Amino acid sequence: MTHPHFGAAAALGASVTWAFASTRYAQASRDVGSQRVNLARAIVVLPIYAAVLFASRGARSLDGVDGAHAGWMLMSVACSYALADGLFFAAARRLGISTALSIASSYPLWAALAGALVRGEAFGPARVGGTLLCVGGVVALVRLHASASGGASGGAGSGAGASAGEKRRADPLGVALAVGTSVLWAGNSFSIKEASAGLDVWQVNAVRYAMALVLLAAQVAIMRVPDARPAPARGWPALVPAILIDALLGSVLYVIGLSNTDLAVGSTLSSLAPLISVPFAIALGEEKWSASRFAAVTATVAGIVLLVAS
Repeated sequence: MTHPHFGAAAALGASVTWAFASTRYAQASRDVGSQRVNLARAIVVLPIYAAVLFASRGARSLDGVDGAHAGWMLMSVACSYALADGLFFAAARRLGISTALSIASSYPLWAALAGALVRGEAFGPARVGGTLLCVGGVVALVRLHASASGGASGGAGSGAGASAGEKRRADPLGVALAVGTSVLWAGNSFSIKEASAGLDVWQVNAVRYAMALVLLAAQVAIMRVPDARPAPARGWPALVPAILIDALLGSVLYVIGLSNTDLAVGSTLSSLAPLISVPFAIALGEEKWSASRFAAVTATVAGIVLLVAS
């Protein structure tokens, strides 16, 4: 366990890498589907994780990885790539992607509650307030982005993008699917926290991505659907920089962040990609500064301060 502020910084860094990569994944997902994009992530980074792990630990690469650790890593993969994407897309089809993402973005609340109830982690007034401010600010930023772009928005955590802009009626099933997505994303955070106990980051990610490669390859083979286009608009090589920044650097930061903070802090700070994206979107002229956006950013930053100081 390192200093918790180091863990908090790593979790926030994971938000930065996701903010960069998610826009690239969104376009590719529209072309070929999120499963193929996630499979590409595993194919690119698994050899790197395996090589670093073997170089650093040799024949002892998997020492300490017992059945419990493997079970939690499998749960993490199931709660992210294997199940959450499907639920999120189903919710987005029924509600519109911005509404589905707004609901699903509540997942740090469930992760924090799980940390408090199951692991006995502190979740006092400062952390409750900080988590609520961050989640509320992120939801507001997602809604503002959707409004500015005519309703289209990329999926945080899913690497997904979808056409939106249509008005959707209230749909209880869609809401249930979005809530289910948020529970799965929280389960991913909780599982990684449990899986990383006593292991190093290279062990955790090498095993996780090996499991993801097998599950995603099976899903792509079983659920094969003819595509309008066989590859992303600029080809698969264009995704490699985003994959290296997210699935390599970002995944390392994510595991470090969650393993060195309580879930209320790590899961919340690693979910702030919409906040990180704001200055870049404004600088590129894609969005404009407004009182509503300022209020959302201020609330989120205030939440970060409360969480880090708690």
